[in-house]
Amino acid sequence: MRRPDRLALLAVLLAAAPAGAQDAAVAGDAAVRAAPGPVDPTQPLPPGHPPTGSGDPHMGGGADPAVRRASLPQSFAEESAGVPEGTIVVRVVDTQGAPVEGAPVRLGAMREGERDAPREGRTDRDGVAMFQGLTRGGNIAYRASTELDGAKFGALPFQLGSSAGYRVQLVRYDVEHEGRGVLLWDSRTEMRFRDDRLMVVQRLRLANLSALALGDQQPVPRAYVPRDGMRFELPHGYTAFTSQPSMNDLRLTTEGDVAVLRGSIPPTLSEPIEVVFQFQMKLSGGDVTLRLGMPIPVVNALIAVEAPRGLTLNVDGMPAAEARESNGEKILLTGLSRQPSDAPLRAIAIHLNGIPSPAGPARPIATGATALLVLGGLFTALRRGNTTTGKRTRADIEAERDRALAEGAELARRHATGDVGPETYARRRRELTVWLSTLLKELDELGG
Repeated sequence: MRRPDRLALLAVLLAAAPAGAQDAAVAGDAAVRAAPGPVDPTQPLPPGHPPTGSGDPHMGGGADPAVRRASLPQSFAEESAGVPEGTIVVRVVDTQGAPVEGAPVRLGAMREGERDAPREGRTDRDGVAMFQGLTRGGNIAYRASTELDGAKFGALPFQLGSSAGYRVQLVRYDVEHEGRGVLLWDSRTEMRFRDDRLMVVQRLRLANLSALALGDQQPVPRAYVPRDGMRFELPHGYTAFTSQPSMNDLRLTTEGDVAVLRGSIPPTLSEPIEVVFQFQMKLSGGDVTLRLGMPIPVVNALIAVEAPRGLTLNVDGMPAAEARESNGEKILLTGLSRQPSDAPLRAIAIHLNGIPSPAGPARPIATGATALLVLGGLFTALRRGNTTTGKRTRADIEAERDRALAEGAELARRHATGDVGPETYARRRRELTVWLSTLLKELDELGG
């Protein structure tokens, strides 16, 4: 897609944001609702939006300009009475729904937080690979995936029941390495103090807009695989870098003062892909400046910090920070949304002044992945909710459930390797149990 078309598409996507989105109050309001996602042309347009398209079901309806959205098959994993017990049937299709012959299929397995040896196969002329004689029961989970040119495509993990097998469909996209139409839709930096250290959690939501096009153009949905990874600049002197486990093939490592994200970013169909990492900064004196460099343009940015008495927050190019409250804690908050006519936001420079000594309560600092697990709920209230009703959708709850399950698996692995002690392990398991129980209750209340 040519650059002017990409900017026009971005303008349509941002049309739902209020005109004063760069005001601090609007940034604060944005913190208590879900970040916007790519436009769904089948839904009503926001008030004041120009009419789009005509009667085409793939258009937004109306006149020029029109947003065309690719109609794509979905990856899924579902129990099927037509599949024998202990059997998983995997079908690989392309973006048109046609079977893909000769595709490699990998069936991973995890038993009580530990990985079992995977099984591998290839699809036949009908795009099908079959795995038989598998262990059933609640102590082992399976996940099917396929790969192409550095990209991995998978379905959500599942457990085999005692009376039926599973049917899995995997959608395999073509792959590109240029990143046309890929945006950092949402960047959220959350900070709090622990003794002489600043704990920084970075939450990134990536959107691949290749499944959308304008006017008469046809969308060309492709998975994006950066050849050398996406490189996020970290502050010099950071320590204790950890990343949250993900349910896809994206992985974060560090190279010097850079966090490198490797893996594939498929076309965004509903929610952007979330990537979370954490690091620490040792504090000396009452001031600290952090610079976070971004490899692609940022659409929405939010900065939030725990606010002990006397602390001030300033972020280059952003409105003055406002005092808010989250889960009973006082925080300082600022943010902005970029419009197509604005210069791209490629770095965030954060200045904290007046840090008390010590800034936080005197208690041990968790290390490694444990710190990430413990801090994971700091700003949960800021991330929840629907933009209009305050209620969450089933997809929102299921995504959070999957994150909780991934945290549980990582916790078990860290405990098995000795990185997490027995007391922390037992406490966090109790917290995760309560968390999952709450999510399951929410799902039940939605009807099933």
